[in-house]
Amino acid sequence: LLDIDGKKHEIYICTTNRTGGKTTYFNRLCVNRFIEKREKFCLIFRYNYEIDNIADKFFKDIGNLFFPDYTMRSERRGNGIFHELFLVRKTDDEKYGGFSCGYAISLNTADQIKKNSHLFSDVQRMIFDEFQSETNHYCSDEIKKLLSVHTSIARGNGEQIRYVPVYMLSNP
Repeated sequence: LLDIDGKKHEIYICTTNRTGGKTTYFNRLCVNRFIEKREKFCLIFRYNYEIDNIADKFFKDIGNLFFPDYTMRSERRGNGIFHELFLVRKTDDEKYGGFSCGYAISLNTADQIKKNSHLFSDVQRMIFDEFQSETNHYCSDEIKKLLSVHTSIARGNGEQIRYVPVYMLSNP
């Protein structure tokens, strides 16, 4: 549904019990949209160390379930500020092949993301999984950083602002 002003929502919050399939659904959605329409995605994390081994963290389950002909790899970019994700057909060179399908970033690098926002102008949607911490472990100024990252990514391609939905997933 549209909001009260007749506009499309840009932040979607999805919460349900653990094992409800939220992460699987939205991760699959992003890969499907890339395969079908070449629409890239961005994965949001709080801290930079969380984006290490991101290809396995993101793709291992959904790859086995839904994309048996593909693997995924990531490359560290911008001195480790973000990782670029590549969807690779199993028949291609797994180390160097594949198509750039998205990025993984952390909220704590919001300033660097802003300075490099032009690199993310091809992002069409974003996922922030586990946005509610079970242990109340959040970044300082987390909301401000999230809005900054979204603003940085939602500009470009000749537009001051583009529609880039953010899917925020968590357990209640």
